[in-house]
Amino acid sequence: MKKIYLMAISALFTFGLTSCEDFLDSSNYTEANTSNYPASPNDLNKELAALYGVMNQMSTSPLQTPWFVNYIMSDDANGAGGTGDVEAHAVGHLMTNKESLYDDAWKNTYVGISRASAIIYAVDAFDWTGQESARNQMLGEAYFMRGLFYLWGVQFWGDIPAYWASAAPDPCPQVSAEDVIFPHILADFVSAANLMTHGATTRGDGHATKGAAEGMLARAYMFYEGFYKKAGELASASLADVTFDFEQEAAGSSLSKAQVVSYLEDAINNGGYSLVEDFRLLWQYSNELTAPDYAYVKDLADGKKFWAGNGNSEEMFQVQYMNSGSWSGKIGMGFVNQVELYCGLRCDDDGAGHANGDLETFPFGQGWGQGTINANLWDEWSDSDPRKKATILDAQAECEKFVFTTSCSEDAGYYNKKWISTTCKESSWSDHNTAYTWWGVYRTKNTTSPNTNGNSFQGDHFTDIVLLRLADVMLMHSELTGTADQMNKVRARAGLPATTYSWQNIKNERRFELAGEGLRFNDLRRYSGKDGGTGCEAAKALQKQEGTRVNYTGTWTVMSHGRGVGGSSWAERYADTDGFLPKPPQQIGLINNPEILSQNKGWYDGTGWSMSGTPIY
Repeated sequence: MKKIYLMAISALFTFGLTSCEDFLDSSNYTEANTSNYPASPNDLNKELAALYGVMNQMSTSPLQTPWFVNYIMSDDANGAGGTGDVEAHAVGHLMTNKESLYDDAWKNTYVGISRASAIIYAVDAFDWTGQESARNQMLGEAYFMRGLFYLWGVQFWGDIPAYWASAAPDPCPQVSAEDVIFPHILADFVSAANLMTHGATTRGDGHATKGAAEGMLARAYMFYEGFYKKAGELASASLADVTFDFEQEAAGSSLSKAQVVSYLEDAINNGGYSLVEDFRLLWQYSNELTAPDYAYVKDLADGKKFWAGNGNSEEMFQVQYMNSGSWSGKIGMGFVNQVELYCGLRCDDDGAGHANGDLETFPFGQGWGQGTINANLWDEWSDSDPRKKATILDAQAECEKFVFTTSCSEDAGYYNKKWISTTCKESSWSDHNTAYTWWGVYRTKNTTSPNTNGNSFQGDHFTDIVLLRLADVMLMHSELTGTADQMNKVRARAGLPATTYSWQNIKNERRFELAGEGLRFNDLRRYSGKDGGTGCEAAKALQKQEGTRVNYTGTWTVMSHGRGVGGSSWAERYADTDGFLPKPPQQIGLINNPEILSQNKGWYDGTGWSMSGTPIY
């Protein structure tokens, strides 16, 4: 994967954005354009590398990424961080504090769509005789990524500008996500699944695979049927086929629920994936440098079982990171898993000389303290489920000298172990710029250039963000079929007894197996259906955050949507917005025509969308 991303860095700005440039902004991104690029199949490989690199561009600001934003918006997490981290607080309260909050998310979505479409329409400009499988794999990957960017776009903003030609029309108006965009998203994933073959790429090399396309197809289909078609329990619902009233290679003319189930079964049975033996081995705190000294996983270390690693047998698609050199500049930051930094223990002191991090809170490192786990998740999760303590760090119980700092906010002392920064006892605690994280020590031991980014504390975070794993695919199969077989395999891996299928059981299983991975918010939305109002499942779940315990600047209090937060409740904000984000006002102003691009309901319309300052509890 390092080879791919090194190419991506050099290729990132070497070809033209062939889409929607007028409404994205007025910048000239490159001297190359569609009249002179791509000129060879090798150029297409560079474009494919740059296409994957867009996910790293997104990673320069976690609060503009689908995985972190959806996590904080859910009832899994609080925005948290410091008292001045108003952006995180706003996201967590389904509000905004500034008009530019999602500008880069919008731009990167369309950059991704543009780059995918450029490959799709350029692939047959070259002779692939004798290399048909390579051609189909490349095309399938491009369809996969276009479907993924459009899926993220419509889940964020709903009706958005969309096109499926080689370049965008001018103007490029927003169209119905339900009626127009979603059928194309599903067709893109079908094309990807049908064009690619199992084993065409190496696991963990950063490329989309046939199995990943099959899994993402099911995720998109279930959101479409649940949210837009309000199907309720998908196993028992009578679902009409989705018709594709357009032609697209390998997509067919329609998609049925039975076909989606068949794709899932192919991914499970033939994709080459398998559940990791122990749930804890999925997360980096069980790595070989940390585990021997961390009591919670010492049994694994004693058995010589360590972190399954990036690209393990359960990962199906991920965002990958690497040591890209300098910490300065957006490109370098994008190749660091900053979510780990954001989710680290709040690192300023408590006013008495104590600070989180170092040996005092081994093995969990310092960071910004954002995306803390909401106390409800801890309280509602049975202690008999081993995944609870594998997922949630109870910092007061596990970390000997953890403190609530003088600037902390929305912090109940619960942190996301799946995404938190991790250390080891070989770290150089006195100098965070040498080998503070376990990654820093690992690179010191295993590479010739152990520390080149100049900021180990903030920059040594290279664990994949897993966007799709086999357990999720297995649970989707149970939910669509109304059977418990796959769900019980997931439970058995966690050491839990078999259960029977019910809609509530599968919802609970998804909540706990996938907690803290950024999927909960859109699961709640599809359970609820569009226009669900304050009484829908999503609104009720989010509203339960009201009154949950938090520490604010060292003092215990409770979460509220009251004073300093805008006055609306979580349920009201969800009903106001349906879970959609505001479209960037800059883009709307650039077009200045509501028939082409209009704002979502609940934003910039006097309904209490603005967080004027730091929340005070």
